[in-house]
Amino acid sequence: MGCWTAYTVRLEDGSSWELDEKYGRWHLTGTDGPAGLVKRVLTDGRPVDGAPNTARSCRGIALDLATRRYRFYSCALDMPRAGISHRESMSLHQAATPGWEGWGVAYAWGGDEELRRLLFPGLPPEPAKTEAVEVNLASRDYWFVDWASDTRQITVRHDELIADTFAHATCLVSVITADATLTHWQLSNTIVPLLAHHGESLPSTLAASAPFPLAAEDAVTDGAVIDLRARRLRYWTTDTVSPGLVARVGATWPGWKVERLAWGHLGHLAAIGQHPDGLSMTDAELREAGWDDELITIRNRARDTLRTEPRRLLSPRVRVVDRS
Repeated sequence: MGCWTAYTVRLEDGSSWELDEKYGRWHLTGTDGPAGLVKRVLTDGRPVDGAPNTARSCRGIALDLATRRYRFYSCALDMPRAGISHRESMSLHQAATPGWEGWGVAYAWGGDEELRRLLFPGLPPEPAKTEAVEVNLASRDYWFVDWASDTRQITVRHDELIADTFAHATCLVSVITADATLTHWQLSNTIVPLLAHHGESLPSTLAASAPFPLAAEDAVTDGAVIDLRARRLRYWTTDTVSPGLVARVGATWPGWKVERLAWGHLGHLAAIGQHPDGLSMTDAELREAGWDDELITIRNRARDTLRTEPRRLLSPRVRVVDRS
């Protein structure tokens, strides 16, 4: 088995070339810009006949010399913790590297289909899967005591972030109501298929169950901020999300502004007006997860400049008891 990497290049004359190889490098390094990859694809690759043959690849690179755009992606297996902000940081680092001046550099969250559509924008979108998806609340065992809706207070055992240890969540959904109250749920779901299946009914489904505390960055890989008054839906995920699935989300949330939320959990906190202290991974934790110092610096700079929700939202209180 092993990973396959797809390389696709569109030249300035409009012709396209492709190369695929087992393993390979899914992002470019060094200071020689795109020239090295273009030379290798033209030497060892083949002209594209029809659409690029990227479907079997789980990671890849696309260069469009005509519009000076560069996209790259990998499967989630290549992502360290806080993977979304890691990829955002890599994009900024690459864009600032000598040789890439004037290029539009970004991580391709749409995976191989996004690479194909970069070079061939007229390709029809691949249909999204339409399987039913249940709302799977994360576990409340061992940590949850009570939810008082009148005072908006969650009572937990031992520590405010105890759910991060025992809930085994993958997804954080925060809902902002018309009266500026803020409530969170932790789920064992992948966010985009959930949004695509449930549509506007999701907030009501969640509201039928007691909420959860706000999850820390290293506890979840997916999330969404649903603003009912603004009819604005922002999501983030380490998973690849095809353009067809994004379109399906838009269709099941008619009249809503649907956006991918940049910077993952960091962007989530900014979107709900929460300070990252105690919730975001520290520099030491990021180093332990495989980050280098340059990417940490880029991430921290972005974290400190993210636009924060200006409204004063009423968050639930968390009460801690030492009840066994």
